[in-house]
Amino acid sequence: MAEIINEVGDNIEGINEGQPPKERLVNLLEHIFLSMSSAEQKLYYQFDFQVLSQSSMRIILKDLLDERYQLMMDSFQSILSDVPSANSVVDSHMLIAEIDGIALNYLFAEDDYPLDEIKERFINKYLLLLGL
Repeated sequence: MAEIINEVGDNIEGINEGQPPKERLVNLLEHIFLSMSSAEQKLYYQFDFQVLSQSSMRIILKDLLDERYQLMMDSFQSILSDVPSANSVVDSHMLIAEIDGIALNYLFAEDDYPLDEIKERFINKYLLLLGL
């Protein structure tokens, strides 16, 4: 999962260079949802959920899980620190929590899960919340 997060970061790094915060945030969220919708990535997400559901595995993998979370925090905080109305720490935690919730629902949904529509409303909600 950390590799997936790094891959998303690498994919948008060049795209986001010199862009205003709104475009950087939209690009990051678009790429996260794109990654989530990939059939191959969905298998990784499902495996990740199975691992995280076991408390003993969470203890064993704590360092890796912390690293993964920090990668996501850094990605969002680097953008949100440039948004005057944002609380970069709190808003980053909120974004990650909501993305995790959407991913979890998507993993167990049937084929008719409206991921694209959820992505659009999710992005619009955060743009509105942050005054972008």
